[in-house]
Amino acid sequence: MIKKSISSHPQWTLQHKRPGTELRLINSRYYLYEYKTVYDPQKKKPRKITGALLGSITREKGFVPSAKRALKESKALVITQPVKTKEYGVVHLLQNRFAHYSEKLEKYFGDMWKEMLAIAYCRFIYRCALKNIPHYVKSSFLSEAIGVRQFDQKTASAILTTVGGRQQAMHQYMKSFITKGEYILIDGTSIDSKSTQLSFAQSGHNNHHNFEGQINLLYIYSATRLKPVFFRILPGNIREVKSFKNTMLAAGLKKVVVIADKGFYSKANIRLLQQERLSFIVPLKRDSSLVDYSLLGDNTFKGKASFFEHEKRIIWHKSYKHETLYLHLFLDDSLKLQEETDYLVRCTNNPEHYSLEKYKQVRNRFGTIALLTPAKLRDSQDVYELYKSRGYIETMFDGMKTVLEADHTYMQNNETLEGWMFINHLCLQWYQELYIELKDKELLKKISVNDYIQLLTGIKKIKINDQWYFNEFTKATEKLLQAVGAKL
Repeated sequence: MIKKSISSHPQWTLQHKRPGTELRLINSRYYLYEYKTVYDPQKKKPRKITGALLGSITREKGFVPSAKRALKESKALVITQPVKTKEYGVVHLLQNRFAHYSEKLEKYFGDMWKEMLAIAYCRFIYRCALKNIPHYVKSSFLSEAIGVRQFDQKTASAILTTVGGRQQAMHQYMKSFITKGEYILIDGTSIDSKSTQLSFAQSGHNNHHNFEGQINLLYIYSATRLKPVFFRILPGNIREVKSFKNTMLAAGLKKVVVIADKGFYSKANIRLLQQERLSFIVPLKRDSSLVDYSLLGDNTFKGKASFFEHEKRIIWHKSYKHETLYLHLFLDDSLKLQEETDYLVRCTNNPEHYSLEKYKQVRNRFGTIALLTPAKLRDSQDVYELYKSRGYIETMFDGMKTVLEADHTYMQNNETLEGWMFINHLCLQWYQELYIELKDKELLKKISVNDYIQLLTGIKKIKINDQWYFNEFTKATEKLLQAVGAKL
């Protein structure tokens, strides 16, 4: 605790001080306490005794009474209405820092925007099923903040169906987040479906070798701003390559870079991309015959290569023509040392599968990435950085599937599914914005996005006799708010 003399306190705090109270500055926040003076017979002089906390003081809101004290004082009065407690932290986040999302929802969906926001709010915090959404809306501060009315499960389902049927409104909303001149990437993932009535749910093949009912989800992503901007749902039996072009057209885009995974390469897939005249970055497996590792073997690679810096690491690179394409070979010495050390440790601990002889055969591949692109993508540094941004797409998909628990769906008709996925898209936008904030402030090693959300839900408001007060919250929440610069 930092003690300050009265004269050193700012004027905006002093105006709330009155006889019998004292100001305290604790962890950069001002509080007002009661105090009284009593005579100490042992020291033969007056002694100050600090009393109860009266409340906090901020420049923006002035004096904010302590909820506990208000509750204590109210017990001496007649409580005319039941005491209510509602979640406020995330509501404040949506109403203030994320207000532009609400404004766009209102612009494109009209009066439905409040209910849409409420459904997304419940998914964002609780990842709940449709049937539980009315309960969580009732326990939030949304009715007081934006005037959203209480609704039941049937109404929530009807809202999703209506939203899903308004393709133009969904597309207009999503396209409004695309900025001209930025790098745009496209990638896809699959979502399991247990429905037997969805035309989208078809047997398909994914990276997990699952051939059961699924839908394909294509996502367009801004590599410049690291944010999702557009999605499109496809049947599970439709190959992604054939759908990239139509997804671009739906988003109103002419230039998109397709970012593939390591299992994507085949001559057939490359031919399809070229036929559609799409830009692409396709990684090759390290045992691909297309990659020439000979320069790495005789230590002449760096003599004929160039380098650039990426996230405080030196990346060596060399590109050469392969038929009508370009192959970019990158070497990260830090990654090479890490992989080489790991392999040699395995030789000792697991000699049945790893040996010095095998090490000599693969050592030239350690720390390398080989990327195949069309001739128009010839700047190796741009190619590398665009490919690395795929990691953010994977983080985004992980957020959607793991954090939002949207890796499967039980929706029974296409329009409701479209509406449900659009609500998840809103949550994904919010999730990614918090992720970027934590990353920029170098806080991701200390706290995850999900932790951040759950700490915000600890900030509540309590209603006593028609008056709303802040409920007390933990020091951990207070420190987090200070670290990210959030203000209540």
